[in-house]
Amino acid sequence: MSDELQDTFTREDIEFEMTEEAKRVVTDVEFVRDPKRAAELDDTVRVQILKVLREGIDDTITSESRDEVTGDRIIRQREVKRHALSVVEIVKLSPECVGCDEITKNQVYHHLPKLIDAGYVIKFGTVTKGNRTTDYYRRTSKGFVVTTSHLGAEGKAARRKLTTYVDDMSRSFNLGLTEEQKKEVVDLWVELNALQAQGREKVVSRIRGDVADKQVLKQYDTLVELYSFGNDRVVEVFRKLRSIVFPND
Repeated sequence: MSDELQDTFTREDIEFEMTEEAKRVVTDVEFVRDPKRAAELDDTVRVQILKVLREGIDDTITSESRDEVTGDRIIRQREVKRHALSVVEIVKLSPECVGCDEITKNQVYHHLPKLIDAGYVIKFGTVTKGNRTTDYYRRTSKGFVVTTSHLGAEGKAARRKLTTYVDDMSRSFNLGLTEEQKKEVVDLWVELNALQAQGREKVVSRIRGDVADKQVLKQYDTLVELYSFGNDRVVEVFRKLRSIVFPND
């Protein structure tokens, strides 16, 4: 991933300069334990920028070689997903990102420095073409897991996502939920997420060292859910959800 731009910009009229930070290995997952740093995500635009960077953009790597026998020029192209994006690309891709709203160039320029200062994003490199330079940015990790009880914009985004999820689920499985029931299901699920969040710090405190493994993330989710069953309200919410979704069982 570290040479993704260098590989995609190979034309002679383009110069690419990679930053030192870009040489850092991108982890699969990072647990955000600092409440102050977690609070930096208390903004929907910042969350959306991170989502767009995670989705990336389709690009093509072009390589050129010579046939050793004939000397003929051979050009090969390979489709790739590029995750280092310019500000213009972030703005352009924002409406296509699932769960995102359209964001403006001014918003991206305003919030990118905050994401960089908080360690969520780095400046990956600069592409120079003639007198024009374009900076590209990349996430420091493929996934961020906020382990504090602070949800902020993530909580707001989760509610919107859950509303769509419940609507789709109701249609796909013919649950026959009324609009009022669907709203109640979303409210209960949001509450459930908040209750389970209380166990995040407890579970993450037991992680040994730095981890960058998706398997650890699955284990973390399992342990947070298990921990949450020590709270009677969690059990009550689960039962209430079941009674709404399966009223006759």
